[in-house]
Amino acid sequence: MANENGTHPAVPATIWNDGEEVPNPNPGVYETRKYLIDYGKPYTSIPADALPALSSDLSPNPTGRGQHTNPPRPDGGLSPSYGPLYQGRVPKPGQKSNWDVHIYYKPNNLGEKDYARALHATIRREFPELKVYRFWEVPIGPHPVPMFETDVFDTVQLGAFLSYLVENRGPLSVLIHPNTGDAAGDHTTRATWLGDKIPLDAETLRALDRRVAANPELFQRNFK
Repeated sequence: MANENGTHPAVPATIWNDGEEVPNPNPGVYETRKYLIDYGKPYTSIPADALPALSSDLSPNPTGRGQHTNPPRPDGGLSPSYGPLYQGRVPKPGQKSNWDVHIYYKPNNLGEKDYARALHATIRREFPELKVYRFWEVPIGPHPVPMFETDVFDTVQLGAFLSYLVENRGPLSVLIHPNTGDAAGDHTTRATWLGDKIPLDAETLRALDRRVAANPELFQRNFK
């Protein structure tokens, strides 16, 4: 098991490469290279290098699930992740502080369409503080089936609305994504789905990113 720095205290003689177990080519240092290179280390507001190592001790638990006892934060508070929504660590054109929630229905399924209309109306009454956009009858942009969009603006709204949709989305698929200024990535690698995942038109999203890069001021003015 890797430690916080991505290295393994016990160096294995073999590693897995493209689904095949092969001799470890670098037995002196074994790192989880691919994922740390591709994604970077998980973000922390308190550098782990400045803290004592985490204990591997587990609290007594009658279920046997092995619950860790977590150390308190040195600042005595909560993670900043309880505050504003993630919008990327580096400012980009097109970056926005809200997250989008797209709720889809199959246009030829009248039952789904009726349910989506009922959910659209209910959300407007239940969550008047959220932005709820028009109910589309046709596909638009990268979305291959009709949908409607709702925007959330902080982690409290996101948590409440996500919990509500888990209970009330019915047969509908739901896409939740941030707005980091990378539309293609936001709708794919940074996206979260409830229900069946609907394949989006990624080329439309990449084209949008190119337009944003070429004219960021126009994008900011006309996006919504």
